[in-house]
Amino acid sequence: MAPLYAQYSNRYRNYLDAVDQLVIDRLEPGIRLLDLGSGDGRRLHRIAAHHGLTDVVAVEPSSAMAALCRQTTGFAVHQLFGDELDHLPQTGFDAITVLWNVFGHMADSSVRLKTLGWLKAKLAPGGAILLDVNNRHNRLAYGRWNIFRRRLLDALAFDEKRGDVHYQWQIGQQSLPSSGHLFTPAEMAGLFQRAGLHVAERLSVNYANGAVSSSPFDGQLFFRLGHAGSGPAVLRG
Repeated sequence: MAPLYAQYSNRYRNYLDAVDQLVIDRLEPGIRLLDLGSGDGRRLHRIAAHHGLTDVVAVEPSSAMAALCRQTTGFAVHQLFGDELDHLPQTGFDAITVLWNVFGHMADSSVRLKTLGWLKAKLAPGGAILLDVNNRHNRLAYGRWNIFRRRLLDALAFDEKRGDVHYQWQIGQQSLPSSGHLFTPAEMAGLFQRAGLHVAERLSVNYANGAVSSSPFDGQLFFRLGHAGSGPAVLRG
């Protein structure tokens, strides 16, 4: 996937640019930044360059992606999975970014919860975690009646496995098998609560055109999180 990643991600530039702008608007110059799931590093480079950030650490489990990220950003890149962040020596980050459904590519809720716990441990007091995930209840993508039925079924008998999907990445002449997870707003809220994280802000971003909404049903889910009990995260927003 690594050599084709730029070509693939350019298809979704409207969405990715909108999320990047949300992140940029909520960061400040001079902060310490950790990025989990950095991919080829192009988005991290853009976000960091906007504020002139130099104290930046990237985490990317794929060796090929990590090599691209080092080339693109010049930042330290650690080849780790999210639930292995105890092996990351740095701590006290003012902001942590986890972008483009990184949590959807983890095995299950136990791995996601463990990862959130390590992110919380790496976060400085008053810091913010900024992340986005694919939304199973996105009515603009899946239709109002489909989402009505999904919401009803999930309310009556929620099953995490209903959010698991398998698909093919079509890039040029290549077809690459992949899988992921689509989250419900309530599912994410439950994970954050169990991890001891406070939701300071929740928005949705249209996957087609990047439009931002306050409704949890009008796009993919974007969150700004902080330590529970410490009040809103202090970064801008």
